[in-house]
Amino acid sequence: MPQSPVIRKVGLAVVLAVAAWAGSGALGFPRVFQVMFATYVALGLAVFLLLDAPPMPRLSGRAAVAALVGFYLALSVVYIGGASLLPQYDPAVEKGKIEKILKRKRDRALADRRATAALLARVGQLQAQSDHLATQLARFAPAGTPMADRMTGMAPDAPAERLTVTERGAEVYELYECYNCHKIGGKGSVKKRGPVLDNIGGLLTINDIRKKILDPAYLYAEGFEKEHKKGRMPDKYRDLMTEDEVLSLATYLSTLKNPAVDTPRPVFVRADVQHGFTVFGYVRDAAGAGVPGVEVRAAPMVKGGHAASGTTNDGGYYEIFLHMHNENAGATVAVSARGVTKKFVAEYDPGDATTRRQQSVDLTVADPARA
Repeated sequence: MPQSPVIRKVGLAVVLAVAAWAGSGALGFPRVFQVMFATYVALGLAVFLLLDAPPMPRLSGRAAVAALVGFYLALSVVYIGGASLLPQYDPAVEKGKIEKILKRKRDRALADRRATAALLARVGQLQAQSDHLATQLARFAPAGTPMADRMTGMAPDAPAERLTVTERGAEVYELYECYNCHKIGGKGSVKKRGPVLDNIGGLLTINDIRKKILDPAYLYAEGFEKEHKKGRMPDKYRDLMTEDEVLSLATYLSTLKNPAVDTPRPVFVRADVQHGFTVFGYVRDAAGAGVPGVEVRAAPMVKGGHAASGTTNDGGYYEIFLHMHNENAGATVAVSARGVTKKFVAEYDPGDATTRRQQSVDLTVADPARA
């Protein structure tokens, strides 16, 4: 017995709804998107069923007006009820983010103003003290009250909130909503706008990350050629971010080194990658804190190899540039600090002109202060 058109359409709609639900779930879309896709299929089914529905009797007068009003009321109830089930935009959340961005800039401006006022007050006190001493000397009289007792300048208030550079960088990442295009720890964009960043610290130095933030055309992630050509990453951050914010964000991202996550390799567009080899990373103590002021030495274990060294900054980060040539590909490099040594093989393709020759090496050393 042949099936009616209505049954066929309902069956097809059920298949499409299940496929939309399962497909969007497999692609990592949130549950609300899965509901939306299934709802779109249901709305499409309703439209096609209405096309096959028998014509309604012709209405006129009050009956026509009542039917029209009833139709719009029913439609409004459906749309309002459906929209109420979706996550709502919260202006307070966005205002809070803007307030955080502006708070530090306002605090810095106020601190500068207070410091200026304090300096002007001290200048006035010094001038008054100078005039007083001049008068006393003119009369050959003893000097008056010691100057130190009268110099009571006001120091600017210390900031109430003190964050590490890495913590500050994580805050900048959230405030500027970098998660709209990137993922860290599985959280972030559901669209392929930008690469996951869980292992970006193992692929890029702080300086390269900083340059990418300020100049998106500097490099791109492998597999994101189309996004790079379309300029998906905005270049507005050079105007929006302070240098402190850019450096903090780059430092935070440089600590992300999870090789279990497939962060795509960087492809350099505006850099000469064929000369030299860069070794970079962090020197930390047993507790995981960065150790500043540590000399790190890197030495290619080849005949005629030239060793080089660098010193960790306040966060324990270092970079060392080695003079290694095409024929040194495959050489072993030893990296050492405070008696701790790690070795790696410098693997690179001498004919590759787009991949930076570099290696991330982190060291854990004993802290003399705790020894």
